Amino acid sequence: MKMKKTWAMLLAGAMCAGMMAGCGSTNSTTKDAGDAAASNKSFDGKISFIISNKDEFQSDLDQAAKAAAEAKGVELSSVDCAADQDKVNEAIQAAVENGADALMVILADDTRAADAIEAAGDVPVVFVNRIPQDTDLLDETHVYVGSDEHTSGVMQGEMLAEALKAADKKEINYLMVQGTAGLMHTTLRSEGVLTALKDAGITANAITEPIDCGYDRSTAMQQVEALIAGGLDLSKLDVVIANNDAMAGGAVEAIKQANNGELGDIMVVGVDGTNAGLAALTNGDMTATVFQNATGQGSVGVQAAINLASGAKVNEGISYELEDNCIWIPFEKITTDNVGDYY
Repeated sequence: MKMKKTWAMLLAGAMCAGMMAGCGSTNSTTKDAGDAAASNKSFDGKISFIISNKDEFQSDLDQAAKAAAEAKGVELSSVDCAADQDKVNEAIQAAVENGADALMVILADDTRAADAIEAAGDVPVVFVNRIPQDTDLLDETHVYVGSDEHTSGVMQGEMLAEALKAADKKEINYLMVQGTAGLMHTTLRSEGVLTALKDAGITANAITEPIDCGYDRSTAMQQVEALIAGGLDLSKLDVVIANNDAMAGGAVEAIKQANNGELGDIMVVGVDGTNAGLAALTNGDMTATVFQNATGQGSVGVQAAINLASGAKVNEGISYELEDNCIWIPFEKITTDNVGDYY
């Protein structure tokens, strides 16, 4: 997958896939659109997309889902639950009462998927982006569409190790800027990057305890500002490891404000491949990021919801791998060498 997805491409690809089977190409823009349009069963029901928090990535995912639904002539509505699982459950109940035929859900708390399933009743659920911690809850009518979060951390570590070796650095001091504590993807991303650095022969020393910034840019900026005000010596900091691009951006802004507008030799890595992350990579404020495919997750989530609601096999019309009621969409490495492929 070599191109940053756009909604126009998605719609064009969906129409192309509907008109002629041989119209597609090998890049994922067309493949994702084809996934969103390929079901052989008609569907005229309603899908509700219950979203934890419409940050930059989840907003991209929301737009992708709406574009895929529009391409199929399917009604899809979405609601932002402000990172509150109780509000997620309430929104699920409201959607069911309003006649939703299938639900797409981004959990605010991935330990409470059972509550979401209970709120949905007999309505099928496609968990998107955040997999339930209890994967035994997944079955023929409750499935997951997303990516292997451990892989994103490993990819971060591999790209970072390569950059460090190029700079002739084998031992580093790092700051870990984490997402919400307790969420599975926070843990897996953080563990994955450190494992990859160790496997690459890099000795990584934490300059301070990880800071929980809730996947939020402004929180990350404030937390890093507080560390600097409390005596964090930027001259001894080699790397900022952030669980997403938004927090990476907040950390960069705090460091530059405290350092005469300069980042210096500090390397910064993130996850998501958002527009802001790509811009930071292009202008030198980030070393690498990991592309999380919002278009793939959104369009495949829609197709899976349609399939469940219409009685089709969950992976009908979907080319990504299905394993144990999970549809896996790969992460991708982005560095300065290939960032132009994602705009």
